Amino acid sequence: MGKSKQQAAQKPVKQEVVEKKKDLTTDTVQKFLIAYFTRKDLGENRNRYEPLVTTSMYNELTTEEEQPVNQAYKGYVVNQVLDTADIYINTENDTAICVVTYKNTQRKKIGSDEGALKNQSNQEAVQVTFTKQGKRFLVDKMEPVTLTNLLNTDSNSYNTNVTTESEYFEPTQSTMTSSTTLATTEESSHE
Repeated sequence: MGKSKQQAAQKPVKQEVVEKKKDLTTDTVQKFLIAYFTRKDLGENRNRYEPLVTTSMYNELTTEEEQPVNQAYKGYVVNQVLDTADIYINTENDTAICVVTYKNTQRKKIGSDEGALKNQSNQEAVQVTFTKQGKRFLVDKMEPVTLTNLLNTDSNSYNTNVTTESEYFEPTQSTMTSSTTLATTEESSHE
């Protein structure tokens, strides 16, 4: 007679779906830097960086471009191209410090490259703060920063951490002065 096989009750295996946090990447930062720093003329690149920034950041950037001090150079500083970017990302707060090098042409006369300074190299350091909207990181803030090299070994730099010879002898002189003062005080109290 046939034996009935008892099938082992299979428990469904629970698979936990852990959503991996997407961190800010250098590609995301680089894409913004290229769109922002590469332009034929002031404001020409707005359509390229607009999808990469928040609405408030877009308004801030366009307002800055419209300022008279920037409008004065429109047509004179042209053909700007991002050359290199050193990007340092802080994934904890979605910020990046970027040291950007770009080249441009500086004209003497609008519409003419005669006598213009071509391929002028410029460098800027900026801190770019991103915000996550959906699956995308958008630029929410950009501000200039000043970077210093504390380990600079250039002989022409002024190092404030140098100990001079006079600092070694100063405490001894101070002690001698105070003991002399004590002796003078004791002598005057005996008189």
